[in-house]
Amino acid sequence: MPIDRAFSRRAGVQAYLIAAFSLVYAAVYLGFVRNHPENTQAAALAWALIAGGGLSATIATTSTAARIGGDARWWLTALGVGYGLLSATHGTLAAIAVEQGIATNDLSPTDPRGLATFGLAGLWAFSVGLETIAGNGTLPRDLGWLANVAGLDLIVLFIGTVAAADGLILVSGGVASVILVPAFWIWTGRVLRG
Repeated sequence: MPIDRAFSRRAGVQAYLIAAFSLVYAAVYLGFVRNHPENTQAAALAWALIAGGGLSATIATTSTAARIGGDARWWLTALGVGYGLLSATHGTLAAIAVEQGIATNDLSPTDPRGLATFGLAGLWAFSVGLETIAGNGTLPRDLGWLANVAGLDLIVLFIGTVAAADGLILVSGGVASVILVPAFWIWTGRVLRG
């Protein structure tokens, strides 16, 4: 099946946006929210950045999955759009609740403990990595290795979030948001725009 070059170029921009959202989220969360929970404006911004990343992921994951051959591309497309929409919904709900001072349940109904934002995103990245390393598609093999590492780190972050293990969350979340996720999406953006 031929690649839609115009859509792929637009998806490349969305991939760059995911990387930017991740880096800005890390700066906002670590610098203004983590040790200052009373800073509601920064918290709302952090949640909005998660929502933006989720929306961008719906497009970037679709075009990335199109580079994978066989039936895997359809599953990867559905998983990518699904985790992106659930993550965007969670981020939007939390940003609005924080900004308007609305009390919400600590456990998100759309993304409990980051199931979509971390767990399913990690599963998606790890699966893309496996398919790429196996030679099933047109993505660079080294990008597949990076996808595997990023995917595993996101899954560890989800496990840390479920277990409420602050140290594990800080390390895996920091590595994900500052290094692995931006590196993966910048490289993917270059491939999609190429």
